[in-house]
Amino acid sequence: MSDSVDLNPCPSKWSLLQLGAICAFTSLGYSGFTSLPFYVYKHSGLFAISYYVLLVLICTPLCYVQLKLGALYKRAIVGIFSQILPLYKGFAAALLIMTYFRSITHALEISYGVYYMFASCMRPFPWALQQEVNMSSHEAKITIFDNIKTTPEDSYFINDFLQRAPHIGSWGPLVWYLVLCALTVWILVYLVILKGSRGFAKVMIIIAPVTAVLIVIITIYGYAAVPDHQISLKRFLFTDLKKFSVPESQSTVGYFMSFSEFWLDAVDLHVYGLGLWAGTLPFLGTHIACNKKSVTRTWAILTACYIFSPVIILIMIMPFIDPRYPRGILSSEVGVKPGLSYLFVSIPHTFHKYALSPFMLFLLYATYILLNIQHLSLHILMIWENVWPSLPKVVMAFFKKTPILLAAFCFVSFLLTSPYLSQCGLYLYQIVCFYVDRLLFAMVIFSMVPFIIGFIRQETLRMPIDRIFMGIWYGAASLVAACFLIYNFIVFVYPESVVSYEQRWAENLGWCISVSPCLLGVLLGAVHTIFTMSGSLKERLVQSVKLGSPPISDLPDDCLSVDTGDTDLKTPCSSRHNTPMTQARAPLLKHHSNTLAEKHSQINTAHTLFPPKLGQLALAPNVDQGDPSSCINSPTAGREPFTQDSVPFGYGTLQAAKSKATVEVVIKSTSDGNIARL
Repeated sequence: MSDSVDLNPCPSKWSLLQLGAICAFTSLGYSGFTSLPFYVYKHSGLFAISYYVLLVLICTPLCYVQLKLGALYKRAIVGIFSQILPLYKGFAAALLIMTYFRSITHALEISYGVYYMFASCMRPFPWALQQEVNMSSHEAKITIFDNIKTTPEDSYFINDFLQRAPHIGSWGPLVWYLVLCALTVWILVYLVILKGSRGFAKVMIIIAPVTAVLIVIITIYGYAAVPDHQISLKRFLFTDLKKFSVPESQSTVGYFMSFSEFWLDAVDLHVYGLGLWAGTLPFLGTHIACNKKSVTRTWAILTACYIFSPVIILIMIMPFIDPRYPRGILSSEVGVKPGLSYLFVSIPHTFHKYALSPFMLFLLYATYILLNIQHLSLHILMIWENVWPSLPKVVMAFFKKTPILLAAFCFVSFLLTSPYLSQCGLYLYQIVCFYVDRLLFAMVIFSMVPFIIGFIRQETLRMPIDRIFMGIWYGAASLVAACFLIYNFIVFVYPESVVSYEQRWAENLGWCISVSPCLLGVLLGAVHTIFTMSGSLKERLVQSVKLGSPPISDLPDDCLSVDTGDTDLKTPCSSRHNTPMTQARAPLLKHHSNTLAEKHSQINTAHTLFPPKLGQLALAPNVDQGDPSSCINSPTAGREPFTQDSVPFGYGTLQAAKSKATVEVVIKSTSDGNIARL
C-alpha cells in the first residue's frame, strides 16, 4: 500500500480471477469450520432446508443491493451512508464497531488454532496424557453446571492450554504462548493487507488455491484413514427420530420446519459467515465496475462460493468428528461459539484414538488458520479503509508512511486482544461473544433505510420498477432477519447469563459492551455530522436529514445506462493522485496555439466524447515520468503517439494541482457555437 494510493476513495478494480479467489473462502470464515458441523448434527441433514431457503430469501437481495451501492458510490459503508443520508453515518460506524469487536474475538480463535497446529507435532499428543475426571463441586458451582464429566481433550484445553482461573473475578496473568500465537495472527493479517486492496487481491490468488489443495488432501486422507467415518456421516446427515422425539402424527420435515431453532441457527450462520451487516459486501462492491453485468457477475461468484464452500468444508471435516464422544465443559459453556468443542476436543480425540498422522492434523489446523486469516483480513482491511480517511492530518504527519500507520493499527488490535489471553480470558471471551450482538436487530432495522433509499434513487438501471422491486425485497429480507434476531434475543439470549450470581458485575460489563456500539457509533457519528456542517443549528439539522444526490460515474466501464453504455459527462474523472486536484471539463485543444476553426463546431451539430481519429492527447512532458502535477484523460490513456493529423478537439477532463497551476481553457459549445472562457 503505497502511502494512500489504494486507500483512495476510488479503489482499484479486481479481476474475475481475483474476485473468485477472494470470495472462495472469505465468505465462509469461522462458521463453516465449526458452527456448520454443530448445526448439522443438531438438526441432521435437514438443516440444509433452512440454510438454503434463507440464503435465497435473505442473502440474495442483501448481497446484490450492497454490492451495487458499493460499486455506485465507490465508497465503503460509512461513505455510502454519509452521502445518502448524512445523519445515518453513525449507524454505519456502529456496525463497524460491532464488526471490529467480532474481529478481535475471531483473532483469538485463530490463535488457538496456531497453538494446536504446533502441538499436533508432539508425540504422543499432549492431550493424550490427560485422564477423565469429574468437575469439582466448587467448579461446578461456579459454572452452574453439575455432574459434567470432562474428557481428556476437554480437560487439556481448559486446564493445561488455557490455564483457566476458577472464575472471572480471580484475574490471572497472561499465558505467554497464547500471547505469541495472537501476535503471530496479527502479523499475518498485517502482511496480507500491507499493500492495500490491490495487494490483498494478489495475496488471495496465492492463498486461496493453497487452501483448496489442503482441503482436497485432508478430505482424501479422512475418508481413507478413519475407520468409522461411515458412522460419523450417518449420525451427522441422517435423522434419528429417537434423538429428536418426532411425534408419529407429524412428518420429520414438518417437525423441523416448525422448530424455531431450526431457522434461528441458519440466520446465525448467514449473519456471521457471509457478514450480511458487517460492511464487507459494500466494500467488495467498491472494487467492481458500476454496471449491471459486473455487479451481476460478482453477485453470482459470491453466491456460488457461499453455496458450495460450506458443503466442501463440511465434507472434509465430518470424518474426523465422532458425535458420540462427549465434549465436556467446552460444549456446555454459555457464550462459546457453537462447534468450538468439535475443533479442539472431538478432532484431537479422533487423531489420538486411531493413531492418525500428526502431519495431517498439522495440515488440518493449517487449513483452519489459512481459511480464517482470509476471512479476518477482509474484515480488517474493510475497517481500515473506512477509518483511514477520517484520521487527523497530525496523525499522518507523525507516522509519515501508511505502512507504519497500518502496523500501528494492527498492534493496537493485538493489544486489545491481550485481555483474552489471560487466565480469565475465556470468561471475557464468553461475555463479549454473548453480549456484543444483542442489539444487532436494531442496527439491521435502522441501517436498511439508507440502503433502500440509495438503491431506489440510483440512475444506473433504466427501469424504476427493477429498483423498486429489489428495494422492497431488500427491506422484507432485512425485516425477516431482524424478527428472527428479536425472537432469539427475547426467548433465548436475554434470560440467560454468562456468569454466576456472585459475578453480576461481569454481566453489567457485558451490557456495557452491548450498548457501546450504539453510543460510540450512532451518537458520535450524528454529532460529528452536525458539527462539520455550516450554518445555524437549524440549518445543520435540516442538512443532516436531507437526502444526497446519487453519484453518476464517468469511468469508461461505469455506464449511466447499462443497456447502451452511455457515459455521463457531468462528473469529473476519478483521480489516483495524492495531490488534491481541481477538475474542469474542457475541449481537448490542439497542441499548437491556433484557434479552433469555426467549421469544427456548428449549430445543431453533435459531437462524440472522443472523435474516432483522435490518436492521443498532448500531455505535459512531466506526466509520463510519474509527476502528477497535471494530466488530461484521453481515449487511449496515453498509450499511442499523438500526430499532427489527429482531430484537434473533443471532451475530456483537465486536472491540475491547486497550488501549482492556473488553468485557462476555451470551450467550444456543441449546441449554439458560442465560445465560453473558464
